[in-house]
Amino acid sequence: MGTGALVRVGTGALARPSRAKSGSCLRSRQCWIRQSLPCAALMTLTSMIASMMALTNATAETRPHYGGTLRVMMQSAPNVLDLPANATPADYRDTARTLSLIGDTLVKLDAQGRPQPALAMAWQSDPSARHWQLTLRRGVKFHDGSSASPAAIAQFLGALHPGWNVRASTDSVSIDSETPMPSLLAELALPRNLVLKHNGNENSNRFPIGTGPFLVAEWQPGKRLKLAANEESWAGRPFVDAIEIEFGKSLRDQAIALELDKTDLIETAPQAANGSPRHGTPTSSSLPVELLALVFSANSKAQDPRLREALALAIERKPIQSVLLKGAGEPAAGILPNWMTGYSAVFSAQANPQRARTLLAGSRQLALNLSYDPRDPQAQLIAERIALNAREVGITVQVSLSGTEDIRLVRAVLPSPDPATALVEAARQLGLPQPGFPATRGSSLDDLYQAERSLLAGYAVIPLFHLPVASAGSARVRGWEPDRLGEWSGAGLSPADLWLADSRPYDSRPYDSRPNDARPEAGSR
Repeated sequence: MGTGALVRVGTGALARPSRAKSGSCLRSRQCWIRQSLPCAALMTLTSMIASMMALTNATAETRPHYGGTLRVMMQSAPNVLDLPANATPADYRDTARTLSLIGDTLVKLDAQGRPQPALAMAWQSDPSARHWQLTLRRGVKFHDGSSASPAAIAQFLGALHPGWNVRASTDSVSIDSETPMPSLLAELALPRNLVLKHNGNENSNRFPIGTGPFLVAEWQPGKRLKLAANEESWAGRPFVDAIEIEFGKSLRDQAIALELDKTDLIETAPQAANGSPRHGTPTSSSLPVELLALVFSANSKAQDPRLREALALAIERKPIQSVLLKGAGEPAAGILPNWMTGYSAVFSAQANPQRARTLLAGSRQLALNLSYDPRDPQAQLIAERIALNAREVGITVQVSLSGTEDIRLVRAVLPSPDPATALVEAARQLGLPQPGFPATRGSSLDDLYQAERSLLAGYAVIPLFHLPVASAGSARVRGWEPDRLGEWSGAGLSPADLWLADSRPYDSRPYDSRPNDARPEAGSR
């Protein structure tokens, strides 16, 4: 264990049959057979036994079974296991995926934005959406053995959201607010609302304690995290015994490690998911869940809205998508992708150089400085192509990481399938004013459209592309794929639900084919 190795699960794994004992029994039966049966019958029976053993091994290879360590690689190198305030999309995604293995939210959302049970099994609100009551699962425990009681969860939510009035009752928590909260369930499903405690240390070895399928067994900040299966998980014990995550691995290093069978799950570029995957390797690309956009700084020299609109009209998105993004993603002129709203075509992403030149006629031309995130491997090439498009209509754009920043090429996470929640989160990341919703926030498609259009007015932000995220697994990974949102917490799609083909096939624990929500509570197996 490393310097941060602090928690281990008990030895509660159910016993697996001894292979030596099984072999001894088989030899005894073979001696009896030789003494009791004629040669022809012996040959027939031996053939039948061999066929049955082959069938057993084949079944064990394809049937879910327990055991093994899942090896994972990630780009980020966090020094603390917590969601950073201003994380890059890669850092946000990696941390959210990791924490979702350790903790649970009260509810989850599927790709259609429909709430699904998690720690909360049922919920209701009054017509004004100011008062909510959530009924919690009984008997759920944190990894340290303490109860995830309504009182504990109410204390957690109250500290995280001071503007809420959170109270606990016998089997539920109630949340009250002075303003309507029609999107409360979507808010509760965000990764920042994972119910997590911490071990109390204030140094880098501080780690989260949750109710999820895995608990922290070893933590080396910035380098490595080992998670052990939570034997008392309310959703059922994970199939794998442990998960080992290596941090700080570039996409290239991850791809090489997967090719050499040195890892099992990696992140990959979305365009790689569109190609031909390695034989036996599950590769999956999500719906577009990131936004690539240009954002003008508050003190930008481009204060004239006509200049900003001209830049938006100058950008040839299709060639950038085809060549630099290798076909991944969708050209965008709106903040939210079409799969969320269905109206993205209203915001035209078509270039119009002639219109751009008309807007610039007679205006004073200033040189603008365009910066980008140097950690983004595609950002510089995309920024340089945007600068070339700008110069073609008469706008001088210099791509540089030094000097005063006028425009910045950024990525923003769209962390929720609920469009109103995604719009609020995107505005926060882009530094835009919070969208103005009516009292019934996001209650209609027209409300959502008007809120998004108000954020785009004045061209303080120029959306460019909506991008997916992609993952790939080794040939020994079975029963897993990321959900359509690119998360690792979807029902039946979490690493807690996968198994490994080379794990020990002889396991006395019966496979429970029922969905997690239908399995018995922890302790009743």
